[in-house]
Amino acid sequence: MGFLSAIRVALDALLVNKGRSVLTSLGIVIGISAVIAMVAAGGGARLKLDERLDTVGKNLILIRAGARTQQGMVADFVPLTIDDCEAIRKEVGSSLIGAAAVQMTQRLAQTRTGKWPTTVVGSSPDMQRIRNWQVPLGHFYTEDDVKKMATVCLLGNTVRRHLFPDSPNPVGEWIRIDNLQFHVIGVLGEKGRSPTGADQDDQIFVPITTFQRRLAGEDKIGLITAAARSESVLDHAKSEIIRVLRERHHLKPGAPDDFDVSTVREMAELAEILTATMQILVGVIASISLVVGGIGIMNIMLVSVTERTREIGIRMAVGATGADVLAQFLIEAVVLALVGGLIGITLGIASAIALGYFADWPVVVSPFIVFLAFIVSAGVGIFFGYYPALKASRLDPIDALRYE
Repeated sequence: MGFLSAIRVALDALLVNKGRSVLTSLGIVIGISAVIAMVAAGGGARLKLDERLDTVGKNLILIRAGARTQQGMVADFVPLTIDDCEAIRKEVGSSLIGAAAVQMTQRLAQTRTGKWPTTVVGSSPDMQRIRNWQVPLGHFYTEDDVKKMATVCLLGNTVRRHLFPDSPNPVGEWIRIDNLQFHVIGVLGEKGRSPTGADQDDQIFVPITTFQRRLAGEDKIGLITAAARSESVLDHAKSEIIRVLRERHHLKPGAPDDFDVSTVREMAELAEILTATMQILVGVIASISLVVGGIGIMNIMLVSVTERTREIGIRMAVGATGADVLAQFLIEAVVLALVGGLIGITLGIASAIALGYFADWPVVVSPFIVFLAFIVSAGVGIFFGYYPALKASRLDPIDALRYE
């Protein structure tokens, strides 16, 4: 019996027992689909993260007041000051685009046509360059506005839509925050969501001095944002900021920092590590599923050899060699595994598409991973199907014909 005949006989046998064949491949289906879905979802998540990092700024440096524990909790809160921000701008300026003192609070903003609870951000004018905020309507506030504690503001697009639903250009209008009237001097370009999922367009920006003296009533600063001129000087800029703040806060050598300096790149690397860890865990689970599926194939093939002992004897009696029988049963095992692999690939891609739809991120299906999944499925069939096939090929034709 030739090789093509062995394939035909093997497929006929699988079609006769198609219900059992599908159940046997279940472990492979689960393993392959899990790997395909996780790799595709992970690739989409990384693309979405990169997209959101671009809106925040990949070279952004965040200086937060208070020392942080390894769990991210504030251990010792020492507020930052505008003088700290000025010192950073002056001494690290060659490596930075700018540095801006930032304060934030939640307030209710109101107009004649609407009201909206939002985040009010007090900052210096450097914030526009640091975050690369576009201002398609109007202009950003100036250092003169900061000195005068001017009651001027810029609206994010989410705020603009709620406060001025009928006016695409509210520049020149007035809004009320608490008991203060603010003159709208600009509308910020859309940035979408940040890596944490927060709506970056749901903000109102005001001069830092106006925020401190006329809105919040305190001079404490919890955050300074800065941006390195390029990724190549990011680590150097961070080190210099730490040096400047330690000197200003009179910290002795060996004493812990009473502030925290981190970069958006570090946050992105942490997210990638978490994604990679999840992929490894899914890979381990998928490997177990593949082994279980392979053992199932081997057991079913052993049962099949026993049930078809007489058939094997007849084939050998009419001229089939041991190699023909070996090829037949090995092909059955491989086809079983490939059927499971194809179903798994289909379910994995479908799961990745569904996950991408609900999570609102792109789906990245790698042709290499799909090809690798197909090869792994065939490998599982060969590895676990070889012993039953070998056992069938070594049956004595006379004993096989006598088998009842």
